[in-house]
Amino acid sequence: MKKLIYAAGVLSLGGASLAVQAADGDGKPWTVGLTTQGFYDSNINTQPDGPGKVDSWGIYVSPSVDYMKVWDASSLTLGAAYGATYFFDIDAPPGVNRVDEHWAQSANFDANFKHNFSPRMSLEIDDNFAVFQNASQVLLGQTGRINGNNFSNDGAVNLSIELAPRWSTVIGYQNLFFRYEEDQYAASLDRMENYGTIDIKYLLRPTTVALVGGRAGNVDYDSGMGLYFPNLPINSGLNPNADIRNTRTYFAYGGFEHSFTPNFTGSLRAGAQIQDWVNYDVDNAANPFLDFSLSYAYDVNSKAQMGVIHRANTTDVVGTPTGGPVLNQESTAFYATVSHAFTGKLTGSVTATYQNSSFVGGVWDAQTENWWSVGATVSYAFTRYLSAQASYYFDTLNSPIADPSGYEYRDYNRSRVFFGVVLTY
Repeated sequence: MKKLIYAAGVLSLGGASLAVQAADGDGKPWTVGLTTQGFYDSNINTQPDGPGKVDSWGIYVSPSVDYMKVWDASSLTLGAAYGATYFFDIDAPPGVNRVDEHWAQSANFDANFKHNFSPRMSLEIDDNFAVFQNASQVLLGQTGRINGNNFSNDGAVNLSIELAPRWSTVIGYQNLFFRYEEDQYAASLDRMENYGTIDIKYLLRPTTVALVGGRAGNVDYDSGMGLYFPNLPINSGLNPNADIRNTRTYFAYGGFEHSFTPNFTGSLRAGAQIQDWVNYDVDNAANPFLDFSLSYAYDVNSKAQMGVIHRANTTDVVGTPTGGPVLNQESTAFYATVSHAFTGKLTGSVTATYQNSSFVGGVWDAQTENWWSVGATVSYAFTRYLSAQASYYFDTLNSPIADPSGYEYRDYNRSRVFFGVVLTY
């Protein structure tokens, strides 16, 4: 599967992997895999220094299956992965947002269908369903370990049409929903999102496409709970319904898609995002919108990617009854990844992500928090079928959110080490 599985905060990197898959040219459409790995996690509860910070060794097991079928005008790709993580140590004081069982589980299901009605019209349907144990607070990746079988679904449909020799359009619809088991996160993060998109593209030259586009949608917080006190009646005691944060949001942008060389490509969409809070008496907000990326395959089995995203996104910070609600946050995220083949046997990769987020509304209005994640992986292939692999990741969150005593309870540092061998067949 192409997507990483964030299984109980453990990335599917390193460890022992045994795969049964179709050999090149044998015509089999399926791939079956089993990954096992050992790891050390310095902060399994993503807590600040103190009694809630617990470190643990552990093991991770993940079977997976992928299927791909191609017809004359269509293709279908299916994938499923299950992750089981065992933490040897879970002791933490009561009341700490903690892992309360040794086992944590995750699952991920992908489906993609493409069909060409004609050389001028094509359809793509894509869906991802995930079960996870993280509170999604950032545009890229996930932070904040929590309990519960939480799940999300991201489905999209895109129709591409060639209007004229140089003109084309892409019409799309996307639906997302999120459900959290614990009331605290259900009140702040349970939601349904719907977006419609239309892009108009013009071929300037064989390597460059110019575009203009628009995107409109809504974010509806539908838990039916009180925002500040999920277990108390809503709209009483300064406890508004979580849907006070509902928004209608609109994007307008222009940009380019360009191939500098066959191995070096870039994409840019830049414009504005407008937000209208339909259940809260506050002025509409306008903020920049940016989605920029570069990809460079500079050598055999070597590739570099980087990008920047800027837009508004949801947050689990809800505000206070006296200070008002935190409506969402405006974020800028930077990411970069380099994968390099030093020799035919030795490969390595490094990855880095940084996000700066500014809260919108409430007592922390315009205050910012910063999240960093960096990592590296080294792999050495002894044979075609056997490799040794080791990985290291470091994450940190710096936040202004504090309780009345000044204790900044969101800040944390986290180190993770993965190690093992990879067997393939």
